Amino acid sequence: MAVPLEIRQVPRPKNTIVKLTGKSWAVIQRIGCEYKNGKNYPKNGPVIGHIINGEYVPKKEISIELRPKNYGDYMLAKNLSNDILKDLTHVYGVEAFRI
Repeated sequence: MAVPLEIRQVPRPKNTIVKLTGKSWAVIQRIGCEYKNGKNYPKNGPVIGHIINGEYVPKKEISIELRPKNYGDYMLAKNLSNDILKDLTHVYGVEAFRI
């Protein structure tokens, strides 16, 4: 299905394409091309936004804030359970890291 002209004319970042996903128009970043069998094929990247009501809406970035307190909790748990991990490694081998 071809993308309608009014959707293609919506201002959006360069090197992007528009694709219908479900009921909305996704704006997908074009990250380069791949050379196969003597031809160049475009390579698409992640979805960077959507076109909603005739306007480009960028995707919200999820920011993960790592505070020293969180890191301290992680290190404390790791240090306290290190001996258990050694025991599990003796019994289960490499699969102990997945437990």
